[in-house]
Amino acid sequence: MLLLVQLYIFAFAALVTALPAAKRGGGGSVYGITYTGKSSDGSCHSSDQVSQMVKRFQKNGIQRIRTYSQECDILPNLLKAIQNTDMQVVAAAWIDGSGKDEKEISSLVNNLKNANSDQIAGVAIGNECVQGGLMSASDVASKIKEVKGKLGGKFKVGTVDTPTGFQGAMLDASDIVFVNIHPFFGAVTADDAVDNLNQQLGSFKGKAGGKDVIVGEVGWPSSGDTNGKAVPSTANLAKVYNALKGSSIKYYFFEAQDSNWKNGGAFNVEPHWGLIDANGKSKISEFQ
Repeated sequence: MLLLVQLYIFAFAALVTALPAAKRGGGGSVYGITYTGKSSDGSCHSSDQVSQMVKRFQKNGIQRIRTYSQECDILPNLLKAIQNTDMQVVAAAWIDGSGKDEKEISSLVNNLKNANSDQIAGVAIGNECVQGGLMSASDVASKIKEVKGKLGGKFKVGTVDTPTGFQGAMLDASDIVFVNIHPFFGAVTADDAVDNLNQQLGSFKGKAGGKDVIVGEVGWPSSGDTNGKAVPSTANLAKVYNALKGSSIKYYFFEAQDSNWKNGGAFNVEPHWGLIDANGKSKISEFQ
């Protein structure tokens, strides 16, 4: 998650669309979760650790897992772990416009060669490449088309960016659109987070031209510095988690485990979005 927070805040402040509030109640289950395949210290999870994490997701009613890259053999390990289940994975290639992109894409294509299409919820090429200033929209679009060609139309392929990062070329090239939206950076309260998300998503869908839009990341940090009315805390993490469970939004909750290997980032929250802490313990009673 690339934290160019000012752009988020300006975009949030500009929202004027009056949309119905998301459904409440805390019922249902989490639509999906993001998972890097790493421990909090940045070390790769083994195949057995991935399998245990998948079982933990299942226990909590989570059926979809979003990945970010081919690092740590995460895709083959997940595909092995979800065999004989109804679970799905968003396969991904991490691109940044460097010479490493082709190796990442080659690994993705190879790992998907014999994959069961029912297990793949989509393919995401890059994460906030334009928002983060890593690549131009046209370059991202070219990579999407390249991967679509290599996969032969077997899977829906798109990219992930913020509402302000997405541009026409990226949307045109994508079969599926993953948009990262974090109400925390809009400085709203945890109580208002899902309504804020619902407003932004509705506004963005108008830009997406009827394509399938999924929220690629949304969550709430348990620690860090306050951003206006947005207060990082475990209680607020639980509040947003439960509100999302009661919504009709398609989203991937950010994220499975704390990422202490990341820099603190804006408001010092970057390492603290996990449902699981550095020691593998659940932070909230609603997730075990």
